[in-house]
Amino acid sequence: MGQALLQIRDLHTTFYTRDGLVRAVDGVSIDIEAGESVGIVGESGCGKSMTAMSVMGLLKKPGIVDGGNILFDGQDLTSMAPREKRKLLGNRISMIFQEPMTSLNPVTTAGRQVREALLLHNRGMSRAQAKDRVIAAFELVGIPDAAKRYGEYPHQLSGGLRQRVMIAMAMVCNPGLLIADEPTTALDVTIEAQILHLMRKLQEEKGTSVMMITHNLGVVAQFCTRLYVMYAGKVMESGTVKEIFKHVCHPYTEGLMRSVPDMESKERLYNIRGMVPSMLHLPRGCRFCPRCPYSAARCFEEEPDMYEAAPGHFVRCFLFEPEKGERA
Repeated sequence: MGQALLQIRDLHTTFYTRDGLVRAVDGVSIDIEAGESVGIVGESGCGKSMTAMSVMGLLKKPGIVDGGNILFDGQDLTSMAPREKRKLLGNRISMIFQEPMTSLNPVTTAGRQVREALLLHNRGMSRAQAKDRVIAAFELVGIPDAAKRYGEYPHQLSGGLRQRVMIAMAMVCNPGLLIADEPTTALDVTIEAQILHLMRKLQEEKGTSVMMITHNLGVVAQFCTRLYVMYAGKVMESGTVKEIFKHVCHPYTEGLMRSVPDMESKERLYNIRGMVPSMLHLPRGCRFCPRCPYSAARCFEEEPDMYEAAPGHFVRCFLFEPEKGERA
């Protein structure tokens, strides 16, 4: 592997609240190669979206990035001047947000919103040229009668069409990195399949790297080549999708896998015991140990490092310390 397009190194994102510190992202490191699809999975509140917001510079007070580096194409976003960062964000790095209805301005037509993003990063482009390019982008993402849809408001579009508008907005500047934060959450399974197919097609044609943030392991299996599993602000397991699905190692990942519904099974749906811990009052030692079926006394006292369970497959669990060997 050469130098990754996106390199997140020991990232710390903290919210300084009245009740105490919330370490939403605590020492996360992620690599994404050019043209690669990487999945970030975990339960709600595990830090997936906060990682993306940190990359995009969209954190709101009292949240700040207070440690680590975010390197995009060799440039450190954490030390970059705001003016220079604005040239990258929304242009070379774009993001698709979870809910298109709340992400789109309800009093501005869909076409104008995408056109504004295009004009912001292409100062020499005329409005007429920008409009033509937006309509072409609408056609590319499969919006029927694109010229008509250009002048329609978000409430006049279906959920699937609104999400396609968001994808067109994210892709219109031909970004090197696309961050997709739960892009299919609000869609039915038919539209979800269409959106994933569309994103794959755009990725293949444009060579765009994708960070897919999701809780849906089925989406990861279809779309991604590598996977990072997050829990309580930390990466618990990472490796190729093929390796992790074939040889799941971390007890938390194991629980997530077992929680996937199986329509042919008559057994009661499995759920991970216990509750996600409060980020204000994290357990001592391993953050997953109170819910882990394999936890030992050591787990409640010490925090494990990331250990290499197999080439390129890393696990934050004492069961995979080199001298301990793998769990049977």
